[in-house]
Amino acid sequence: MYDEQKIERIRELMGASHVFSSAVNDLLERTLATASGEQLAMSQVKLLLLIARPGHRFKVSDVADFLGVTNAAASRSIERLVQRGLVNRTVSADDRRAVDLALTEESRALLERFNEARDSELLTLLGGVEDERLKEATSLLDRLSVLLLNLENGGAERCLRCGVHFRSGCVVNDVLGRECAVSGALYGHDEH
Repeated sequence: MYDEQKIERIRELMGASHVFSSAVNDLLERTLATASGEQLAMSQVKLLLLIARPGHRFKVSDVADFLGVTNAAASRSIERLVQRGLVNRTVSADDRRAVDLALTEESRALLERFNEARDSELLTLLGGVEDERLKEATSLLDRLSVLLLNLENGGAERCLRCGVHFRSGCVVNDVLGRECAVSGALYGHDEH
């Protein structure tokens, strides 16, 4: 039927990747709690990081796709950040369906604290790993991600899998051609 030794290796890889992903999420949650004084949820930071992308307008549906929620939930998320004084929101003069979202000084300072704390912790934990090993691990994870994501919807939906980890290039966009709310602004494939 199938190679049992191979499937066992694949299961081990899946288990290890799940543990790694959980550890990364825990690290981000700890870092966020410290940086924000436990005032923000990770979904709110994801939204702030999205808004921080320069020169991009967002439809509520873009925000919903990015957060993995409904349009109504995305609108509520934006409203909560506006009410807390972390985001300024105006209706776009060019496209009434789009909103112009901008960070406030308070949210910029919060993101700076979060990024500094995260980077410091990552350097402490992973700074001793050789650059070549990090590149190899990144390359392997990218290849495996493309294989797994290629099965989903035949590539018909926008990806938005990067979460808070915006990278200098998007392997999912490069290989599978998936666009998202940030890939256009980051990689020159603006769809808005």
